[in-house]
Amino acid sequence: MSVDNVFSGLKVVDLASFIAGPGAAVILSDFGADVIKVEPPTGDLYRTVYKIPPQPRAKDNYAWHLNNRNKRGMAVDLKSPTAATIMERLVKWADVLIVNTPRPARKRLRLDYDDVAQWNPRLIYADLTGYGDNGPDANLPGFDITAYWARSGLLSLTRDAGAPPTVPVTGSGDHATAVGLFSAIAMGLYRRERTGKGSYVTTSLLAEGVWA
Repeated sequence: MSVDNVFSGLKVVDLASFIAGPGAAVILSDFGADVIKVEPPTGDLYRTVYKIPPQPRAKDNYAWHLNNRNKRGMAVDLKSPTAATIMERLVKWADVLIVNTPRPARKRLRLDYDDVAQWNPRLIYADLTGYGDNGPDANLPGFDITAYWARSGLLSLTRDAGAPPTVPVTGSGDHATAVGLFSAIAMGLYRRERTGKGSYVTTSLLAEGVWA
């Protein structure tokens, strides 16, 4: 029996940027989910990374397509007075919302779980952070090389004795984290099938790096 379209009919709003959050969304889309990627009017900054060394020179933005294929897209200025109305419509439509906006900005934009779950109590709210929910770094933005590789200690394993660490392939920790977030979303959906209730699911780059 094929599982190619196991998520057919599932509706996902990908509000995340860069790699790990969108990577989880693209796995859902690969299995049939309808994914809408929401970007600021200037676009996700990850659209430009392929032009920056040490990325291989390429005419096509392969890294972008790797994490954003199969998705529909729209631009929303979340600071606009009308953004809340747009987000409410999207959340009411969605089964899954993927968010990696840093905590301070998320609070200002009223995009925390408690803010949006009232619009859709069946929503699976998938929260991705750099360093988790607690501790002195909880509000800091996190990236593959800093949170997954360096802070976990994995980066120290990428070198010979006495030599500096080798920079890992871009996105390698992000993609591992994407699979972790995808798994959390799948668990949330399974729980909803049994209880009818939505849920808050989360992981972080640091947690995935430590687990690895």
